[in-house]
Amino acid sequence: MKNINLKLDLGVIALALIIMGFFIYKGLKSFSDNTRTVSVRGLSERIVDVDYANLTINYAVGGNDMQQILKEIEQKNAKVKQFAISKGLKENEITINVPSITDKQNQQYGGYDANLLYRYYATVAITFISNNVKSVRDLEENQFDLFKEGINLITQYSYDRENEYTYSFTKLNDIKPDMIKESIENAKKAANEFAQSSKSKIKDIKSASQGQFSITPTDNPLKMKVRVVSTIEYFIK
Repeated sequence: MKNINLKLDLGVIALALIIMGFFIYKGLKSFSDNTRTVSVRGLSERIVDVDYANLTINYAVGGNDMQQILKEIEQKNAKVKQFAISKGLKENEITINVPSITDKQNQQYGGYDANLLYRYYATVAITFISNNVKSVRDLEENQFDLFKEGINLITQYSYDRENEYTYSFTKLNDIKPDMIKESIENAKKAANEFAQSSKSKIKDIKSASQGQFSITPTDNPLKMKVRVVSTIEYFIK
């Protein structure tokens, strides 16, 4: 009787070990499956029309009579303003900044050179800010006509990175959702191609991150490139 009971106990223990081993195997297999991943990137890129322009032109005036210089600046400001209006810009889109005038005789540093042609030198900056980008572009491309009017245009360099580009695109939020969706779809396509090549299958997403949107100029000043990349890591089996 004791032998029978012992055999039964051993049988139960053996069965329990088999069942436990099965579940351990399944657990390890599941763990192993879940540790296999693939990381892919999906790109979305578009060429868009610019919708905002911020252009500044500068000109210089020299002379020995301050009142005459101020009068000349007024006349030239009026010419530039009329030129911009003729290109389709409105008066409220034109800003004439206060002129910067240097008196070479009374400057703080350095001595006055009597051989200088003029005592006073003035520079004037006129800014055009408009959503009418084609008119601003027309003005920019035809600045030579201002030289014909006796306006001495000059180049002024700026270190203001915020206004680095004359033309820009401001409607990013309008296209963001579709571009994000497209980048995710392209990432999934890349993951499926990998799975097909490696004879595996794509499962759930382990992690995902969206890169920053970038807006950069193209060869056409009135077109810009918008780009975003999404990185997604999938479980595979």
